[in-house]
Amino acid sequence: MNKSQMLQDMILSDLSSGRFKPGDPIPSRNQLCRKYKCSRNTVERAISALKLKGCLVSNQGGATRVASSYQTSSSPTELFIVSGFFHEQSERAIREMFFPSLESKINVRAIRESDLLRNTDTVSHPGAALIWVTPGIESMWLMAHLERSGVPQLLINRIYRHYNYAGTDTAASIREGMAWLMNEAGRECALVSRRADLAMPYLSERLIAFYEIAAGLGAKLTGDRIHVRSFRDFPAELSETGSRLFASGKPPRGIVVLDSSLTVPLVTCGHMYNMTPGRDYFLLSYDFLPELIKYDGIAMMRQQNEKLYLESQRWLMDGYAEKRVPFHSAIRTELIVCKGT
Repeated sequence: MNKSQMLQDMILSDLSSGRFKPGDPIPSRNQLCRKYKCSRNTVERAISALKLKGCLVSNQGGATRVASSYQTSSSPTELFIVSGFFHEQSERAIREMFFPSLESKINVRAIRESDLLRNTDTVSHPGAALIWVTPGIESMWLMAHLERSGVPQLLINRIYRHYNYAGTDTAASIREGMAWLMNEAGRECALVSRRADLAMPYLSERLIAFYEIAAGLGAKLTGDRIHVRSFRDFPAELSETGSRLFASGKPPRGIVVLDSSLTVPLVTCGHMYNMTPGRDYFLLSYDFLPELIKYDGIAMMRQQNEKLYLESQRWLMDGYAEKRVPFHSAIRTELIVCKGT
């Protein structure tokens, strides 16, 4: 972010705080230079940009004032869906997914998360609102910038700092899944997961919830049954994990997998040791994998993304976005218990 953009954020922060009301003059250029320790050119560029956005107005030779139309809280007129995968969807498809009851006069656009930086001015004008779909942690500074610009934001399936969100209720979901697993397999269980890192922030939440719930329910989880590792050398680490779980011929009766990319390979590895779910062990997997429906003894926690997307409509139409009211929505996964075929 350049100095001019940073100064815009600082001025917008003053406007959003109510320190300057519509029609009030803002400090002179020289005062802004001294206050924010920047050059006159930086101040001029920042003020020009805020004029273009409709936040400030000035007459030739007169003071620069807060625009009479400037509002710290206004109803969004343009919505941006920011994600790594919705940018190729048509506006109609996005509306049906997120806003089936939204009036057509509100524009809806999708932007690739990696392209957002070059479109900052486009998404930070008055009347804009953003919905982030599983944003990366590296985008948090952009969220802070947009917040200072007064842009309402909603995060889908990510919980970062104080931002509004609609996400999966991880704790309630794992509690329901563990209740099923312990009813089928007893207290003995093993855990398989990748380690949490910045690229997969959701794993931290899942791991913490699992340990707390397992302890609370009295699950028997010994150190040699915890297989949380990087899986960077996937074949070697999966083979080692499978050997420790299945080679003895007496696998733990219950296995919990918190990263769905490991589930199918782990079940396949079990077959190599003649270990079959439903007969030799029971397995609880986070996320839904249709290829496992044919097995007995497996339960999958399917995240209800369609409901999470529809929460965007409630956030918008019930006034949370316009009034900047906190919005925190948590939806439990659907527990799908496989019965085999």
